[in-house]
Amino acid sequence: MPSRQQARPTALGQVRVVSRQAQRQQMVMRVVSALVGLTIVAGGLFTALNAHAGTSSTATNTSSAASTASQGTVQAVQAVEVKGKGSGVGVVTGAVLGGLVGNRMGKGTGNTLMTVGGAVAGGYAGNEVEKNVKKHTLYKTTVKLDDGSVHDYTISQQFAVGARVKVSGKKLTLAN
Repeated sequence: MPSRQQARPTALGQVRVVSRQAQRQQMVMRVVSALVGLTIVAGGLFTALNAHAGTSSTATNTSSAASTASQGTVQAVQAVEVKGKGSGVGVVTGAVLGGLVGNRMGKGTGNTLMTVGGAVAGGYAGNEVEKNVKKHTLYKTTVKLDDGSVHDYTISQQFAVGARVKVSGKKLTLAN
């Protein structure tokens, strides 16, 4: 009989350990979920601010640009590589993956810190990866207008040096 009594506490002890592990995993998942939620909210705010800034600057540029089109000659063209904008997908994906990897390391408080640290580092890395995937080339084009003034335009289309162009606002097209 003594061996049966010892077996019961061992079984109960295992149930308690499983229960503690389940509680810890639930806490970690809550922390990761909270970080993902905050990341989504922050990404939404940055996206909204960028959209507002883009709208404001576009409105200012068009209002200050001359309404009449003029012609000129392309003096110089310089390719500029620009990182894309993060949409938040990279941040969220990186935070989740980083949190999961961090959760596999450490014990107790160290595990929680590794989970949070992994989520933060993963979110940053995911955002940078997304920006690099979305990078594109713009062309800084210097145009000397027929009136003698020189203007720089950053556009997505490349023109050859010496080409005649028509300037309308901030847009360039080949002249006829």
